[in-house]
Amino acid sequence: MGLFSRIFIAIIVIVAVPYYWLLLDARTGSVPARPIDIAAIRKLADQIPGQRPVSIEYAPLAVRRMPGTLLVAGGGLQTHTVAKDAYRLVTPGGDTVIDVGPTRAQAADVNFDQFDDRARSAVDRWMRDAKRILFTHEHPDFVGAFIASDAFDSLAPKVIVSRRQADVMEHMRSGVASGGTQIVSSDQAEAIAPGIVFIPAPGHSVGSQFIYVKLASGREYLFVGDTATMQRNVSWIRPRSRLASSWQGGEDRDAVIGHLKGLAQLATAAPGVTIVYGGDVSWLQTRRGGPGFTSAFRYGSQDSSESNEETEQSSLK
Repeated sequence: MGLFSRIFIAIIVIVAVPYYWLLLDARTGSVPARPIDIAAIRKLADQIPGQRPVSIEYAPLAVRRMPGTLLVAGGGLQTHTVAKDAYRLVTPGGDTVIDVGPTRAQAADVNFDQFDDRARSAVDRWMRDAKRILFTHEHPDFVGAFIASDAFDSLAPKVIVSRRQADVMEHMRSGVASGGTQIVSSDQAEAIAPGIVFIPAPGHSVGSQFIYVKLASGREYLFVGDTATMQRNVSWIRPRSRLASSWQGGEDRDAVIGHLKGLAQLATAAPGVTIVYGGDVSWLQTRRGGPGFTSAFRYGSQDSSESNEETEQSSLK
């Protein structure tokens, strides 16, 4: 083998191996599934008497386009729309907010270049008027607007967090774990309110959890945060790329894979439970196949490959 050939092969190895390892490797191997006992969760959801949520609204606060392979390992270089969303469970007697998203500055810190100030103002009102505020996990792009809020002291008593979430968030702002919020166990599923259950799911972060919601109509949802940012994380059973994981730091890849396998099993065994992904705005807005939530705010730039619905004018600037 000539010198040129050896150099060429060396270059391929130097470039291709890290590229595969960081962006393409989607092997799940022998990692066991982490199943969800939906029968037990449903029983917990009925444990607390009272009025359950009647509908769900969402607001996409910040949006950017990212190569598919970042958030779904081996998902290709075509870009897909990713959003930071907040949700309101409309409930007689007091609403619940799930994930409050980032401020404009916090969104810019993670390169979300389109931000809707009107949606941010609406979600701030949701927080102010809510009976309770919950989080799928404790990363700044999901809890940041609460942490940075001028109304922190009045909002904190409404916030219900797990112990692991509280311990991390206390480093972001004093008062989260030192008496300001309501703290529950991180070790087992727990009913939080009528029709609402926390399910510990550490992996993407130490405080990651799923939030099960059963509406008064009987419809069921499972908010999974960034354990499954995109629908394809579950349908393909693929975690995010190692490169994307390194941005957040501390992600337990095997735990995430186990949760994805468990979610895929749930999707088959209990198709009536709609999994709500952490940032898949095109799925979120799809009328056929989406969750059926309502919103006063829509992002209109969707790929035909991501949604067959006609686009609408975006309010994001």
